[in-house]
Amino acid sequence: MLLARRRVEDLTPSKLTSSHRRLVIDASVLINILGTGCPEVIFQSLRRAFFIDEITLREVSVNPATGGSPKEVLAQLQAHGLLQVIRMDDLAYERFIGFTGAQSPDDLDDGEAATLAQAACGKYAAVIDERKATRIAGVLIPNISLLNSIDLLAAQDLLQTLGTDEVSNVIHLALRNARMRVPLSARKWISDLLGEKRAQECPSLGPLHLYRNEGSVSQE
Repeated sequence: MLLARRRVEDLTPSKLTSSHRRLVIDASVLINILGTGCPEVIFQSLRRAFFIDEITLREVSVNPATGGSPKEVLAQLQAHGLLQVIRMDDLAYERFIGFTGAQSPDDLDDGEAATLAQAACGKYAAVIDERKATRIAGVLIPNISLLNSIDLLAAQDLLQTLGTDEVSNVIHLALRNARMRVPLSARKWISDLLGEKRAQECPSLGPLHLYRNEGSVSQE
C-alpha cells in the first residue's frame, strides 16, 4: 500500500505548488469543497490562505453535502480563519466591469468575473473550473496562475496529510454531491484512484472507456 501511495502522489495531476500561497476561489470550487463534507479538513490540510470575493460568495446558495443552507458552514470557515471574504477595490472593479461587459462569447458572469478581477489586481492564484473563464483569463490576464478544483483535491499536501484512501473518498464525494468538473487530462488518474465501480457513479468523469487503458495506478 505504501508503494501504491507513493505512485499516486508522484503521478497526481495537481499543479498546486509551494509558490501558490494565496488563492482566490470561484463559487464552483467552493461548492466542490463543501461537497466533500469536510471543508475545514481540506482547507486546514492545504495550509494556504483562501479568499473569495463577496460577489462570488453570493452564488453559493446550497451546501451540496446536505442539500440545505451553506450559511452555518461558511460562517464557521470564516470564523476559523480558513476562508476570507474580500471586496474589490476600484482597480479590480474596473476589471470586473470589463469582464462582465465584454461582447459574447467573451463575457463572464458576475462570480467568475469577480474571481478573475481579484486575481488580476492582487497577489492571488485563481482557482476556477469553467472552461470559458479559463480561456478568457489565458488571453486577457496570462500573467496570473490558474488552478482548478482537482489541483486542490489531488494536491500532494492533501495526499500526504490524509492518505490516498481518504483523498479517494473526498474526491468521490465532491463528484457525487457537487458534480465536480474534471479536466480530461486528470480523468484517468481520478478513475484509477476511485476504482471502476465508484468512477461509474460519477457522470462528470465522462465515459470511462475514452481514457482508461493499461498502466493505471494500482491501489492494491
